[in-house]
Amino acid sequence: MKSTSGVRNQVLATCVINVINLSHGAGLGWVSPYLPVLMDENQTVLETGPVTVEQGSWIGSILCLGGLCGAFVYSYLVEKFGIKKSIQALAIPHSAFWITVYLATSVYHLYIARFMAGLTGGGIIVTFPLFVADISDKRIRGILGTFLALMNNLGILFMYVIGNVLSYHTVVFVMLVLPALFTGLMLLIPDTPQTLLKQGKVSDAEQSFMFYQGIRDSMVSKSSSFRQEFDNMRKFIENSMQGNSRVTVADFRTREAKLGMLIGVFLMFVNQFCGIFAVLTYAAYIFATVGSTLSPNTSTIIMGSVQIFGTLSSFVFIDLIGRKVLLAISTFGIAMGLLFLAAFNWMVINGVEWVLEFQWLPIVILSATVFLYAVGLSSIPFFVLPELLPPKICNAGNTLSMVSVTIFSFISLKIFPIMVEAIYLYGAIGIYSGICFIGGTIFLFIIPETKGKSLIATPSAA
Repeated sequence: MKSTSGVRNQVLATCVINVINLSHGAGLGWVSPYLPVLMDENQTVLETGPVTVEQGSWIGSILCLGGLCGAFVYSYLVEKFGIKKSIQALAIPHSAFWITVYLATSVYHLYIARFMAGLTGGGIIVTFPLFVADISDKRIRGILGTFLALMNNLGILFMYVIGNVLSYHTVVFVMLVLPALFTGLMLLIPDTPQTLLKQGKVSDAEQSFMFYQGIRDSMVSKSSSFRQEFDNMRKFIENSMQGNSRVTVADFRTREAKLGMLIGVFLMFVNQFCGIFAVLTYAAYIFATVGSTLSPNTSTIIMGSVQIFGTLSSFVFIDLIGRKVLLAISTFGIAMGLLFLAAFNWMVINGVEWVLEFQWLPIVILSATVFLYAVGLSSIPFFVLPELLPPKICNAGNTLSMVSVTIFSFISLKIFPIMVEAIYLYGAIGIYSGICFIGGTIFLFIIPETKGKSLIATPSAA
């Protein structure tokens, strides 16, 4: 009974929810073009005067603290109101971010704004993988999962481009169009069948399941294949809602649960401490330090474009060669790229003259490294979690991993300048390279392949 219209509807729903992700990505990229404006001695935006270096570092990193809170808040909202309503609620803190940026007269207002942006990001990384896992066919689940990274990167690149031509206040009016569009489009797609079944809305759940399977036949109830698949889902949800099936501490003590959560946290650790997020955040400084003469604006646009190309490439490979292999290739590739970059920087600092003839090499190395990051390590850790965790603790385990990634992100951004000052750029990048080599090796041994795995347990297994 499954048809191409089912795939179309799954892609449509994934694109709709990612409108807010696109806008959030632009919010992430907002720091790059507008922080220099705020730090300008002649700036007239803030009544408190130009932003200092220390204040600028907090504007960049406080987003991670908002993400930490967002992971908890949206995990609760998912349990209380379901996935669709939780995703719709993302428009509230995100719109508050842009409005606060526009009205800000003090750097403390910008701290609040960035915290709101973090709330949105925390909500996105909690709710989106759950939504995609619920609605998608296992054949395209990996591709739909990579939309998270693709749309986020498109948003970042979009802000890099418009940030060079729009003023500080004008850009807010442009960006507020997206959350408004998102709010309207969300009315067009149904909630996930799993959420509706948990709420006791069996008829609505059946209609939702038909929508995401692309089934229009009003007599579909006579189809044994549809009936069996929907009944399996309904019985699984009913069993999970029983009192003796409530999530308890004992549910986290099983071998599958422990391994799933351990892998999830480790994936997030390598995702952040591979160094790419820090490298991209401080890209202008890094290009100047390693010996490249590329301008900051050009370098950021190149990096944003490379990330998108890498994410698009992952569409081809994610369900073709599998999550495990692609994750290992990506991680080892990042390790090699950072190692070469560290070596180049070491030679520049130590006066190796012949490297001055290859000032184009850092951008080539970093482009290849960012590409490999976008192909695998950027997105796989987020959407693979629902495939690794037992269904009963999926939301709780997913939240734990999302909380860990925000903590790791905050630490990574804050310590990078300190590491560079203490052990130079090549030392900091060398450490990140070593973490990637170790992480890639561990991935090969502990992560199971989840390509094609069914996320709905059969009644006998429930």
